Amino acid sequence: MKKTLLSLLLALTTTTTMAAMDHSSMDHSQMNTTKMDHQMMNMKSISEVGMPAIGSKPDKVVYVTLADDMTITVKEAADIQPNDVVQFVVMNTGKMAHEFAIGSPQEQAQARQIGKDHHKEHGNAVTVAPGKAKQVLWHFHGSNKIEFSCNMEGHAAVGMTKTITL
Repeated sequence: MKKTLLSLLLALTTTTTMAAMDHSSMDHSQMNTTKMDHQMMNMKSISEVGMPAIGSKPDKVVYVTLADDMTITVKEAADIQPNDVVQFVVMNTGKMAHEFAIGSPQEQAQARQIGKDHHKEHGNAVTVAPGKAKQVLWHFHGSNKIEFSCNMEGHAAVGMTKTITL
């Protein structure tokens, strides 16, 4: 009897709370993730191409090598699909620091314009020391044109970028 009363009380409370929420004033035009203005979220790691997936189980693991010949190499062709959560294992085989950043081509161009002071790890980018490795866990959604880039000063200009289309 106590379980029945407790269940009934919980159901009534939940229904009342949900009914009290007023969604009529929300701007539902922003609900489409492909056109969502991520600036309103005040999260620097949100991108036109997705967001960090910290704590999520990856659908795929992709191994990436950053090298001093200014290349970004993906070990095996990864069939990344929209809504995939991908764990990138990023290894720097060179003797200088490199960055691995995920974003749209426009976002990467903006990051390069900001300059050397922007190299902070927000979830969409990691700076990898020589001979070290780091991981990025990323949920792809939104725009299907993705650019991986090293935005260290001058690196992308000489070709340290890789563009993929989902």
